[in-house]
Amino acid sequence: MLTNISSIKRAGTTLFIFMIFAMASKSQINYHHFIAKGQLELQKENYLDAIKSFNIAISSKQDGFEAFFLRGIAKFSLGDYQGAVNDFTKTVNFHPLYARAYQYRGISYDRLLDYAHAVRDFNKALEIDPFNPDIFLARGDTKMHIRDFNGAVDDFTSSINLKKNVASAWLNRGIAKHFLDDNIGALEDIDQAIYLDYFNAEAWVKRGMIKYELDSLESALQDYDHAISLNDDNPYVYFQRGLTYLKLKDTVSTISNYNKVIELDPNNALTYYNLAIVYQSSDKYDEAIAAYDEVTRINPFNIYAYFNRGNLYAQRKEYMNAEKDLSTAIEIFPDFTGAYINRSSVREALKDRVGAKKDHDRATDIIAATNSDELDANILYSRYADSAYFNRIIEFEADFVNGNMQKGRIQFNRISIVPKSNFYLIYAFDLPDSVYMKYKQYEYFDENISAFNADNKLGIRFVFTTRDWPVTKETALKELQRIDSTILIAGDTAGAYFLKGVINSMLQNYTSAINAYDIALEYDPNISYALLNRGTLRYEMDEFIYHDSKYTNSITISSSSFSGKQNSNIKVPDHKQSLKDFNEVVKQNPGLPFVYYNRANVKLTIKKFQRAIDDYSTAIKLQPTLAEAYYNRALTLLFVDEINLACKDLSKAGELGITEAYNVIKRYCNK
Repeated sequence: MLTNISSIKRAGTTLFIFMIFAMASKSQINYHHFIAKGQLELQKENYLDAIKSFNIAISSKQDGFEAFFLRGIAKFSLGDYQGAVNDFTKTVNFHPLYARAYQYRGISYDRLLDYAHAVRDFNKALEIDPFNPDIFLARGDTKMHIRDFNGAVDDFTSSINLKKNVASAWLNRGIAKHFLDDNIGALEDIDQAIYLDYFNAEAWVKRGMIKYELDSLESALQDYDHAISLNDDNPYVYFQRGLTYLKLKDTVSTISNYNKVIELDPNNALTYYNLAIVYQSSDKYDEAIAAYDEVTRINPFNIYAYFNRGNLYAQRKEYMNAEKDLSTAIEIFPDFTGAYINRSSVREALKDRVGAKKDHDRATDIIAATNSDELDANILYSRYADSAYFNRIIEFEADFVNGNMQKGRIQFNRISIVPKSNFYLIYAFDLPDSVYMKYKQYEYFDENISAFNADNKLGIRFVFTTRDWPVTKETALKELQRIDSTILIAGDTAGAYFLKGVINSMLQNYTSAINAYDIALEYDPNISYALLNRGTLRYEMDEFIYHDSKYTNSITISSSSFSGKQNSNIKVPDHKQSLKDFNEVVKQNPGLPFVYYNRANVKLTIKKFQRAIDDYSTAIKLQPTLAEAYYNRALTLLFVDEINLACKDLSKAGELGITEAYNVIKRYCNK
């Protein structure tokens, strides 16, 4: 009977994820089966599924070095280089003479720009396996990155001496020779790479790039054309061919090639930016502005795009738009002298002489502070108007990938980076097996809810989840009517209203749900799950009302746009009632991780970032596999500039199944 709700109201015991390996003893899991299954997924480039299989293998054999090594390979393929380092470290801890683990850890360190540790690992790998050409090849790559081109040539030569038919060794040695100004030797090596692997488009592209730098432009174009004949969906080839046409002053062909890059790689901000420059130089201002719009869409903090677009607006005498863009550039980088200088001119044109002088004075102060030894302020003032000084703070998204090239690598998908939503205790209505499998992985339980699900005679099953459960209003109301009548006969009034609250909250009937929880708590104030759900509903309802009221329905008409009018008098919600409910849950049920997680989400909203981190940490301590808590804590850590800690959490979140974590790792952890 639902009277059991009263017996689970003070639940405070260990939480567990309802996973297949949690339902069986470790001795029953076939370690080698899941290793083989994971390897098969690796071969198919299903890296997320591979990680799941290796997780199960590791759960049954904590010292299974193969599982850690292979999981490291999967994480590396998803761009989680720190996570890969951690798994390769586990591998060598269990198997100190496993050369491949040192080799791949070295490659991972290289991707993390930690070249000293990379070289150390390659050296260790060569101590164990001194005749392995792949390790020399990998160490040569790292030496290239630290500009030790002579050392790189030596390593590539060692690789070639051990195995003469590896095209990549010849190709990389050719590139290293190019950096040593041995262009004859460089082209000879790349020719050999092409001879060994004629259908390797990368070799043709690299040879074309060297020819481009040597101003053999027509010959470079021939190499690019051949690379495209081998692989016509590689955006990087079109980008390089576009640069070559630009050097030949053929802007029509340049634009055509850049548009092909964008067709294949729609979020390539660098190409949009270059395209904008070409359009601007050709006096195609509308096209240039549209291209800058795309740059700021892809990366809203690209200071150079705002600066250049603002200057373009000023050139077109669209001074309001110009001022807005230059102001955005200053918001991103408050010491951007060039933006102050140009905004000063724009404000003069807008007859805002006070603002213009303020910008002029601010620019002069920055210049004086930066160049205290310079005597002629006018020369400096002119020099700083050139925005090239600020190239170092420009960041472009430019992966040069497409779907076919990156099959299985979900880190290249574009996503909105937002925290995971709150947990609710919901009624898990029966679903068809094909649908249920999509939701099963997001189910959580605590011990008391699990016991209730097993013991009650009404077929009720509760789960904690952040996902909406797919149920129609008709089905939900019908089930509510069926169970409600049974409960009332049994006289469990508190249970009846609790269940009404659960189902109404699932239907997003916020007011009805809160009223039901209120009544349930009047009958029994110790139903901690009712407090959890009520606090969560209050938070979400307050947020909805706030954002809905923030903008009035009135429309303002200007010469350029229609826009909603923001109502600045709406008070930001403090969520005190939600926090009060959550605090009471903590008193009654201190072992429930979801209340700390939800409370952390509220604290994150009201900008109490450190307190939010504390609550996410408590949730993780209580439930070490709570993936959503790792993910949200990582986003909070990113906000307070704790990048290393954030990236560690993102790796764990990805390992536990939060696929978006790999997108965030790619954007913030591999710079």
